[in-house]
Amino acid sequence: MYIKQIFLIASALSSQLVSANCIHGTSFHKREELPGGKVAVSNFGYTGLVGPLGWAGIAAENSACVTSTVQSPINIDDTISLATEAPVITIASVEAAEFENLGTTIEVVVNGTTTFAGKEFSLKQFHFHTPSEHRIAEEYFPLEIHMVHEAADGSGGIAVLAVTFQLTEDGTTTELLTAVTEKIAEIAVPGSITETGPLDFAPLIDHLQTTPLFQYTGSLTTPPCAEGLTFLVTEQALPLDVKTFNAIKSVVKFNARYTQNTLGQENLVAVGSTLLGGVAAPVGSAPAECELFKNTPHR
Repeated sequence: MYIKQIFLIASALSSQLVSANCIHGTSFHKREELPGGKVAVSNFGYTGLVGPLGWAGIAAENSACVTSTVQSPINIDDTISLATEAPVITIASVEAAEFENLGTTIEVVVNGTTTFAGKEFSLKQFHFHTPSEHRIAEEYFPLEIHMVHEAADGSGGIAVLAVTFQLTEDGTTTELLTAVTEKIAEIAVPGSITETGPLDFAPLIDHLQTTPLFQYTGSLTTPPCAEGLTFLVTEQALPLDVKTFNAIKSVVKFNARYTQNTLGQENLVAVGSTLLGGVAAPVGSAPAECELFKNTPHR
């Protein structure tokens, strides 16, 4: 399935409300670098009214965040199958890559190709989530990276390789992350740009082509929450040392959307609104929010 459900995203791109999201750098949301060596930052977040419960109120094109029944991330249980084939991945090692702080994540701009299910996808960027957005059998991980690809034939397909990482007790780690974060202190401020150290993708490619991958069709995990993305999520996590994790976490902070409902079932925001006996209040409408909880029993 391809993302024809992107909610007229082309018109959204012309709006001042649109900001960096998880398809940043694709044709749906082209990268915009600002004067002074800066990059545009996100207008949504993960706390309060700009957090996931308020995303639909930020812009009309975010309506899927509260209505769609096929949303990501999910808890991966025994209803989610493993991919029946391995992706074929090519990413050239580079001496440095652009490293950006988008406000809601940190992103590495790198090119490559992934062929899966007979279709070629072009790698546009990869970005970080702490803690992980996906859970496997209810377990979360300290870090997850999303490698965002767009169909090379221009059909609009988006595929995401989601790689989980687990903290180690013996200090072993994934050297790619060490190299990526070599200058992470230089992008502590949202909107700032620096470069990574030298990046060798061979170990990561080997992992993705040999470890089992869970496959499902879901959505963007950031606004506008559009459906139709192919997710391939690693079953086995890569190692991560505490020092590197703390360096990433200190800049990214917290940026994981809450686990969504079982695929095909009602949107959790709609469910919650019904259970509370009212309609979700408009963003910024404190009196309506008070009315929403007026008849809720106190605990």
